Amino acid sequence: MDYLEQAQQYISDQKHGFEYFALVLGILFAWSAIGNWNWFYDPPYNSVKNPIGFWFGRKAFRVTIFIFGVVLIAGAVWLLMGSK
Repeated sequence: MDYLEQAQQYISDQKHGFEYFALVLGILFAWSAIGNWNWFYDPPYNSVKNPIGFWFGRKAFRVTIFIFGVVLIAGAVWLLMGSK
């Protein structure tokens, strides 16, 4: 079993594993957009594989990632609050 399978198994075994994973991922995305991390945005943002960064630039890609992070955070919190 490789690392990704072990991580997937661990997340699925937890009671709210998916929700916490989405929350952490959303925080990472929002924080990276605010901090303008080069390691997060330099490689993919200006390639054809990423049309937002390719057509509109790094700033638009950062805004998109920030919005996606906020949506992930809100969705995870909504799921966690609804399960109680």
